[in-house]
Amino acid sequence: MNDELKPWSVTASRITYEDRWIRVRSDDCVTADGTVIAPFHVLDYPDWINVIPLMPDGRVLLTREYRHGRGEIVAGLVAGGVEPGDSETGDAAMAAARRELREETGYEASTFVKLLTSYPNAANHSNVVTSWLALGLSKVGEPAFDPGEKVDLLFADLAAILSDLQSGVVIMQSMHVAALYAAESWLRTQAPRV
Repeated sequence: MNDELKPWSVTASRITYEDRWIRVRSDDCVTADGTVIAPFHVLDYPDWINVIPLMPDGRVLLTREYRHGRGEIVAGLVAGGVEPGDSETGDAAMAAARRELREETGYEASTFVKLLTSYPNAANHSNVVTSWLALGLSKVGEPAFDPGEKVDLLFADLAAILSDLQSGVVIMQSMHVAALYAAESWLRTQAPRV
């Protein structure tokens, strides 16, 4: 371990932009060796979740949705942000996973397996993303999309998804890819044998 590696000192901090989606915090920082880095912008997002809904027949329920950052329709997982009401149940990330699964797909799960928690981008994001495997799915209604949200659903074999990712046929956001590999590992090593 490098004894000289230390967190930066923050000499000033201000919110330079904020809306319902994001808050930009601009910090004036000094590194351990005295280098001034000012401003350094931190994106304060709420924590995120993503969910891998696994059907009883082994297929994964994926979403397809327009993603404006890329200007493309992108395949991915059920995903969203942890909202203030989610913390009322104790485990805000799990509550958000349950809520997003129901809203985006119309399905509920009897079991959620926490696969991993990771940093979306520790360099300049303050949040974490928690990935869940949803088991024991049942259709309970129709999706209830947020304003401006439209999601198509598709079913795919997990091995085929991973193969398509490796060959470049499909591109997904990296947090979803990490979750899919974590799910594959869990299913290979931890899933109950029938």
